[in-house]
Amino acid sequence: MGFLITILVLSLVVVVHEYGHYVAMRRNGIKVLEFTIGFGPTLFSRTLKSGTVFMIKPILFGGYAKPVTEGPGSMKDATRWVRFKVFIAGMFFNSIAACLALTVLTYVTGKMPVVLHPFVTWAPAWLIPIVVGVLGSFVMWLATPPLVVYLLVTSFGTFVEGVAGPVGIVHMGTQVINQGATAGVAPSLGDIIVNYAFFFYMLNVAIAGCNLLPLFPLDGGHIFQLLIEKVSGRYSAKVVPAFQIVSVALFVALIVLCFYSDFARLAAGRVLGAQ
Repeated sequence: MGFLITILVLSLVVVVHEYGHYVAMRRNGIKVLEFTIGFGPTLFSRTLKSGTVFMIKPILFGGYAKPVTEGPGSMKDATRWVRFKVFIAGMFFNSIAACLALTVLTYVTGKMPVVLHPFVTWAPAWLIPIVVGVLGSFVMWLATPPLVVYLLVTSFGTFVEGVAGPVGIVHMGTQVINQGATAGVAPSLGDIIVNYAFFFYMLNVAIAGCNLLPLFPLDGGHIFQLLIEKVSGRYSAKVVPAFQIVSVALFVALIVLCFYSDFARLAAGRVLGAQ
């Protein structure tokens, strides 16, 4: 049960991200060919008035918004400012979702992430949940790239232990359902809902923050590429390919590090109940 809920929550977070891209593309004149939830054979398909084909597929593990790539109304034909808005929109929508989730959780439970305590002491009681929501979402989103760099430089071992790939994320999600259990007594339905709402918040922040890293092909890599194009001018034809090669190599190294961390936990019996 925990595994299924985890996949659904993760899929919802990805759909939020892709819907942000979809909204930005539609509002800025970019034609969207498909907006798809899930992967695999099509279960449901409908062509919207905009011409976008909306589809639902059975493997609910994310989704995507597919724009036109060539000609009028394509990403390639869009200005740098429009492309910037499209690339940042997915992360922005994740941050909105995270902010709303954390604000409501703080109101309902009266609890907040410990790391935020020192930053809300100035606020009146009625305002604290909103401040917590903003700090725990938008600020954490923008702080992720420098925080990742800081940890890699100053505490590589701590970073490796803390980072999680797909296996680690699914493991965390499956364990959420058991949080709040005491002395063999199962957690209440309310506890489970709160726990998964907090999991939803964390995943939104993680996806927004990681996508801001200036590594190609992440959204942050595309945004950084737009900056390079602007700064390098006529030399961009040489500089951009070099950036793409280096950043893709760094991205692959980061993915390998995530999988290494997952399998290290698995070997140590700390993931998915391994012994």
